[in-house]
Amino acid sequence: MVMMTKPDDVRNHNRGRVLAAVRRSGVASRTEISQTTGLSAATVSAITSDFLQEGVLLPPAEASVTATGRGRPKVSLVVNPDAAMVCAVYVQLNFISAAMIDYSGATICDHTNRLATRTITAAEIKSEMIACVEAALRQSGRDSSKLRRIEVAFQGVTDVDGTRVLWTPICEERDIPIAAWLEDHFAVPTQVANDCDMIAQALNWREPDKYGENFAAVLLAHGVGMGLFLRNEIVNGTSSSGVEFGHMTYVPNGALCRCGNFGCIEAYAGDYAISRSANGQVETAPPSGPLDPPDLNAIAEAARAGSSKALAAINAAGAAIGTGIASLYAIVDAFPVVIVGRGAAIFDLMEQNVRAALDTAPGENRFKSVEIDCYPDEKPLVREGCAITALLVQDGEMSNRRIQTETET
Repeated sequence: MVMMTKPDDVRNHNRGRVLAAVRRSGVASRTEISQTTGLSAATVSAITSDFLQEGVLLPPAEASVTATGRGRPKVSLVVNPDAAMVCAVYVQLNFISAAMIDYSGATICDHTNRLATRTITAAEIKSEMIACVEAALRQSGRDSSKLRRIEVAFQGVTDVDGTRVLWTPICEERDIPIAAWLEDHFAVPTQVANDCDMIAQALNWREPDKYGENFAAVLLAHGVGMGLFLRNEIVNGTSSSGVEFGHMTYVPNGALCRCGNFGCIEAYAGDYAISRSANGQVETAPPSGPLDPPDLNAIAEAARAGSSKALAAINAAGAAIGTGIASLYAIVDAFPVVIVGRGAAIFDLMEQNVRAALDTAPGENRFKSVEIDCYPDEKPLVREGCAITALLVQDGEMSNRRIQTETET
């Protein structure tokens, strides 16, 4: 069956390509946009003129006009930071933060509240989230009508529609309707996602040549998680989000995990698991709260000084991580890995065990050369992932807006 393409569809698509080119480059002339998109100079000129009139792109300023020697000077265009605003919310163990992001992607402000998630109720989650976003909105000094979208990263499993948190290790509540709460209160579209997915989205946006088609971001913090990209798409389940890498079984009936099960990868590689082992506690000892960085550093220093318990704890964490990745390699072939979070600071101590475990993956012995990068702080990546996810959706709205307006008139 031959599908007919409507002129408006082509036009909308081209507008999206132009806006994407400017957002990706940060600053771009019409000539550069034409080269990037493959669109004709006339098409680019017409679309950018429309975007300037609509306030999506900034009109050329004196400082952006540069002489090139021959012909007309190039005029640089940028995304108008005041065209819209999005909010990036991060809910993690004992903390919630909300950052207001302008349309260019710059952070306007960030507000963080501390809360006791272990005992929090659904009603308290709702009120705390709304209060945090409202505080950030006030702090931004911007008109609330500029807020166009909210993206929430939550530690836990969300539904694939991005509306609810189905399960989370940070509190006892289940099936939490995050999107409905925020949409009802702020009257803007809201989506909720697994925090590790947002880390992977940020890395993919930052360095698409390096973290493009296939890679995994492994979060090593209090818990263990993974955001997985395959064929340039984030991998999710059929009904729920994320790759629950930390809760894959490593040792059947093994160490106690904070999820309540036994033998999970996290029960050996989470910071509480490393501390439990390094301090000589039994594997079934209840998981502690998150370690402060100095506590994890002390274990690392002890391991470097030759402490057998500290070394054994970190080696066990490396073996668990490596075995889990090797299991995935058996399914989808090898991919680069990024270690994110406080565990990245001690990766040099566990790398040998990680790579030894990777060598157990079936097939040719080709996994020693797998690239593994480290990012010790996950929070900026989570925020950036939320921001770019929201901004790209808003770009789609901006690209379609003129067509809708003309149709309505």
